[in-house]
Amino acid sequence: MDLNRTIEYEDGELIILEGGETDRAVSVVLEGQVQVVKETERGRVTVAVLEEGDIFGEASFLAQKRGRRSASVLAKGRVKIGVLKQEKLTAEYGRLSPTFQKMLRDLSERFTKTTLLTAQLAAKHMKDPNLERRQSKRSSEVQRLRLKVTYYPDPSAGSKGTGTTEPITGILTDLADTGTGLGLITTNFSKSSHVLGARFTFQITFPGKPMMRVPGQIVWLREMGGQKARLGVKFTETNPYLQKLVKEFLQSLATE
Repeated sequence: MDLNRTIEYEDGELIILEGGETDRAVSVVLEGQVQVVKETERGRVTVAVLEEGDIFGEASFLAQKRGRRSASVLAKGRVKIGVLKQEKLTAEYGRLSPTFQKMLRDLSERFTKTTLLTAQLAAKHMKDPNLERRQSKRSSEVQRLRLKVTYYPDPSAGSKGTGTTEPITGILTDLADTGTGLGLITTNFSKSSHVLGARFTFQITFPGKPMMRVPGQIVWLREMGGQKARLGVKFTETNPYLQKLVKEFLQSLATE
């Protein structure tokens, strides 16, 4: 099996985000297990648990168009993932007849619809949807937080500049309860703009609160393929009001 790269994840880490833009990457489980989950109005539903040798992400590749991910994929315990070489997959796909290509696209669309229907049906039979939702929020940092973060390059950063002047967006995945930093996932990653030590002003709005702008810098990053990456950010300035907002926000999640 031709792999472009391998990535390791810890228990509960996000691999694919539901609703995120597809990059048509196809991955295989090399070690461990991953959990395919979908959010419904009544809580989180597990669609499948994949084991060593199982492939995921194939639906977006077979659809042969960019769109939104139909489900999230999370690490279940420690897991090692291999990302298949897309250029080889594309070449093999191109050798298929137009009729067979259409058959695969149609199957991909039907699979996506079936996943949605399966999740909705499973949600109807939840014994305690409220409890299910609370448990999923505790077990998944992305589901608990899931706030948009916009960050702007710091023009005074000098050698720690980002090489871009455009705002970048991401989704909040972790938040220090001391209000001193955050984690996020972005689908606008580039090596020129995201380097260790790069400084930005991070803009975030907690529900029902005024928008906050906080300066910070990248202290760790993990490339996830294409323009997707996970970032760790340490705020270079903080204040009691921000700490108060963070504490209230986390407490509100814990009581939902």
